[in-house]
Amino acid sequence: MISEKELLDLIKRLEANALHRWIEIGRVLPEHEGNDVRFDDSDVARVRLICELHYELRIEEDSLPVVLSLVDQLYQSRSALISIVSAIEAQPDDVRS
Repeated sequence: MISEKELLDLIKRLEANALHRWIEIGRVLPEHEGNDVRFDDSDVARVRLICELHYELRIEEDSLPVVLSLVDQLYQSRSALISIVSAIEAQPDDVRS
């Protein structure tokens, strides 16, 4: 878990006001500890993704929810597929065939 300051230091193009807006509207969901927020690895990855989409690919703020939703669906599908593959691999050879 890292602090907001550490996150801002880690991701140079990230602006504090943008981060606060993303937290306020629920695009990033850090843990709140009193007046402070703490970011785990998945929060950091999501902020990096949002920065890349917005600052590098120039995806407008209004379009970000759609793109993020699609990315979330892709990750969920990937996770489900990994679970299915693991379940199949755990079966005896005759069942897998």
